[in-house]
Amino acid sequence: MNQGITGMRTSEHDTILRSRYRFMVHEKRTLLSYLDLGQIKTVAQVLSALEDDSFSLHYPFSFADLHLQAYPEISAIYNALDFGMQCQVLDRAVEYGKEGICEALVAVDYLTGLTTIVALGKNQEELEQRALSYLEDPLVKTLIDEPSEKELLDLLKNVHTSLLQAEPAKEQYACYRVACSDEFFLSHLFSILIDVPFTLTWGVEKDSAGRAIPSYVTDMNV
Repeated sequence: MNQGITGMRTSEHDTILRSRYRFMVHEKRTLLSYLDLGQIKTVAQVLSALEDDSFSLHYPFSFADLHLQAYPEISAIYNALDFGMQCQVLDRAVEYGKEGICEALVAVDYLTGLTTIVALGKNQEELEQRALSYLEDPLVKTLIDEPSEKELLDLLKNVHTSLLQAEPAKEQYACYRVACSDEFFLSHLFSILIDVPFTLTWGVEKDSAGRAIPSYVTDMNV
């Protein structure tokens, strides 16, 4: 009995720690304010050659000195960042360097027209796992005001249930994998997505119920 309780507490503690890390690191300033797409691609290529347990991934402050000697401009920018931003650079560059296109998991309420993004990633499994982690994040839950944001809460609850049970969403709702711009992906990956402004382009394709399907996500100001 005690072991079960301890295991439960450990799991909850790990969830809170991941949530705090997400908030403290990935809610910081925009990565693209410091490095452009080409420079991030370079960092991603360097990272792809490292082992998963590389010393510099555990201690990001060492990354530039150990691995960016051939790129003095990137190295100088990276070393001038604070520790949290260095973590953000490595976290997002690792993901950006993976195979596949940048995608968003977009939840849609066809009755109200409400749309929200619940995950960013490069494959179905990754998107679903991140969406579940995000929807179960204790800090994210505190950001939703139930009395005034009931429609958003209902949409997220339905998406969460659908992902857990691997079943289609209720008729009013839907969840789609949608291609997104590289800039949007790098600006918002791992961040809290509820209030992220975005532009959703709707394609000509329809679902089985005859409803329009979103086709592309970009930043609001693009």
